[in-house]
Amino acid sequence: MMRIRSRNALALAGVVAALGAVTFAVGTPAPTQASPPAGPAPVGLSLWWEDGEVRFEDGTPKTVTLYSNAPRFAHEIDITASIVTETDEGIDPIMASGDMAGLDWTGVELVEEDWRPEFTGGFTRSRFYRGAAWMNRFSIFTILPVNDAGHPVGLPILEIAGLNDAWLPVDDGFVRRFVARQVTPGCQAVGDCSNATSFIAQGLVQIRGEMHAEQRARKIPAKATQLKLIWTEDLDNPRFVPIERASFDETPYRYGFVPEIEVLNEPANGDYYVPGETLQVRTTFRDGAGNRLHPEGSLPTYGEFLDHSIDSGLRHYDGLRQLLTPYYALKHREGLMLLSMGGPTDALKSSSHMVGFFDLFFTPQTTTATVAEDGFSGVFQLNPPIQNQALPELWDAPVSDTIPLVVPDDALPGTYVIAVKARRDWGGEALNRGATVEVQVGQTQPTGFTPTTGNCQSCHQGNTSLGKVLHGLGDRRACYSCHQPMAFEPDHALDYRIHLVHSRSERYPADIADCSTCHLEPPDGPPRGYPGFGPL
Repeated sequence: MMRIRSRNALALAGVVAALGAVTFAVGTPAPTQASPPAGPAPVGLSLWWEDGEVRFEDGTPKTVTLYSNAPRFAHEIDITASIVTETDEGIDPIMASGDMAGLDWTGVELVEEDWRPEFTGGFTRSRFYRGAAWMNRFSIFTILPVNDAGHPVGLPILEIAGLNDAWLPVDDGFVRRFVARQVTPGCQAVGDCSNATSFIAQGLVQIRGEMHAEQRARKIPAKATQLKLIWTEDLDNPRFVPIERASFDETPYRYGFVPEIEVLNEPANGDYYVPGETLQVRTTFRDGAGNRLHPEGSLPTYGEFLDHSIDSGLRHYDGLRQLLTPYYALKHREGLMLLSMGGPTDALKSSSHMVGFFDLFFTPQTTTATVAEDGFSGVFQLNPPIQNQALPELWDAPVSDTIPLVVPDDALPGTYVIAVKARRDWGGEALNRGATVEVQVGQTQPTGFTPTTGNCQSCHQGNTSLGKVLHGLGDRRACYSCHQPMAFEPDHALDYRIHLVHSRSERYPADIADCSTCHLEPPDGPPRGYPGFGPL
């Protein structure tokens, strides 16, 4: 499964140099760490440094609260540096000043451009850059517990990020994406940003999906007051985040995240649901110990999310506040509480139904697939609704844990899959997780699911299985009712997104031009999402 390309013949030298740099900076031979002792299960750390500090979404500095003495490993490490200018200077501003100015930008180049319609009528242009020396070279991160004086007080937590263009056996992070971008909102037309007045240059370091959690996890001593991040590409610029300790006695919650989903009402006819019938679907969110993360009957309001007052760590949709882009930028950090339904399962395929701007605002549930267009039916709902998130007067509106889903009028008989996906960020740990439940529509006889793509487990297994990465949902049937083309997110379609992510990664351990790697049957359309193949 692992493949090292010929142009990485000098990779070993890079490994040795990087390990030497870490040893020098930390003062401890971190790569030879012993296995952690038996005890509490390891807990992943999710840390995002923005312009040198870990922050809340509103920009205020964040102190990370750690519960219990469980050993920790690096689950998500993100570093971003952003500079806004009034004129188009490309990404030169972040190369010249700011938190990433000290990196080696030699070789950086523009690789592609993306245009997205805006709700206000204009377009947002994103330009993506790769090839800088710091993006390509072998990288290692070390999280070091330190005291107020910056002196080490515990063993380092190692995260080997490896190379840009090879997936190596020593790598810790399943996902490694080191890039830069320039985002220009308010362009008056595709290809014309002459009227734009805001140009956002941003560098991004993203490493996540620890593959050796048990081996890398280390306890953080009580005398540590900070975590110090040391990166081999930026040794002169260590980054810090303050931490505080708390006991489980101070909270009803524990680590982990387990969504649950159930349909409260039985079919009116006693056997199966029919087109036009309403299902009352309840979602319940628990921690890994089974404790509720919200009262029965309600969920936190969007206003509580904005105020950082959700003590259980549940997150609502924050795509209206963040610049999220699949593959390139922070999509994994998207807070999203969403419910979808699709079927029959024997007809599921990539949807071609276009979701328009106003479909989210003016319909009780959003149609994602139709029988006429796609051969199956699909719908989804955000919770809270997008109106609660976009309109300040609705931020404090109550949010129920139960959503009415109406079986589409065109629904064909068979098995339908209802899915929920969400994100929790609590106690330094952030997890995306989902759940599914089946219902019968139009008949009692279940229908099967025979996908025309597969072999995902060739790469996605163990700590990198589909049930732990992406949405944390291993049931592939749930993908089809949620990922369709969107006017405001043209890369949202399922086939487009899968092609985009795998074709942009130079660590993909197979021939990206060999369709049979994933397609069990020869595909009959263009490879949307591959470079040069647009979404429509």
